[in-house]
Amino acid sequence: MKPCSGNIFQIQRWSIHDGEGVRSTVFLKGCPLRCKWCANPESWNRSIEILFFQEKCTGCNRCLSVCGKGAITKENAIHQFAREKCDCCTRCCEVCPTGARKLIGSTVTVDDVLKVIKRDAVFYRESGGGVTFSGGEPFAQPEFFRQLVAACSRLGIDTAVETSGYFDWEQVKDIFELLDCVFVDIKHMDDECHREMTGVSNCRILENIILISRLHPNTIVRVPLIAEVNANEKNINAMCEFLKKHTCVKGVELLPYHDFGESKYRAVGAHGQTFTTPDAATIANMKKIISDYGIRIVDFK
Repeated sequence: MKPCSGNIFQIQRWSIHDGEGVRSTVFLKGCPLRCKWCANPESWNRSIEILFFQEKCTGCNRCLSVCGKGAITKENAIHQFAREKCDCCTRCCEVCPTGARKLIGSTVTVDDVLKVIKRDAVFYRESGGGVTFSGGEPFAQPEFFRQLVAACSRLGIDTAVETSGYFDWEQVKDIFELLDCVFVDIKHMDDECHREMTGVSNCRILENIILISRLHPNTIVRVPLIAEVNANEKNINAMCEFLKKHTCVKGVELLPYHDFGESKYRAVGAHGQTFTTPDAATIANMKKIISDYGIRIVDFK
């Protein structure tokens, strides 16, 4: 197997919400979905990019003076950023005194990632933790992801993946045989709503969940619970019917919506949408429905 490189945007150490024990979470860039509530819109594009937080810009013009591509202009005393002209030379980031411009992403090898995650190997062993691959969509970089998982497996490091479930099963099914845990999202059971909110159909995702759960005994479905989108009895009942009839999943984890990603939408040149976290009574009702179907509720808090 020829070593390859890939693009990531963060390695978060000491994570405790992405599986059992103390974990390192490796965030890969690139995702085929465009979820309107996404907490990591900087993960959408696989390529390395620069985020522009306009609210932090003081108009000092230092970035304007060093940009040689004409990507930065000034109109009515406000800086504008033409992303299509930017070559990510990072000079604007280096001279910005307020952090208004930030480079997101880096191209790394498997060994580069291993050097970071091996620092905490003793804590993985003592806590029953390991490494979780997230994103973005890890399967959007299949060969790089395959080599990362294989390398961890050779070292005896527990591995998990957080996935949207949107991929070609035949191209990646061998990776699942190496993973220790799979977290896969069900964002909405209605295909039309799913298309509207994520940009893609849920048909492939649901088909893949069936295949994953039949192959992997440690498959957990995650539901990003959003008041205006999917936190209703009709949707949750439909999900439970599907899981009981077609899958062998280990359980369901509910992830109430948070607005941590809202400030990043403008920074990546996208338009975000404001949503609401379901109240405690609604969350409790969703959990009761799932439990009444005999499906385990999973919680890593």
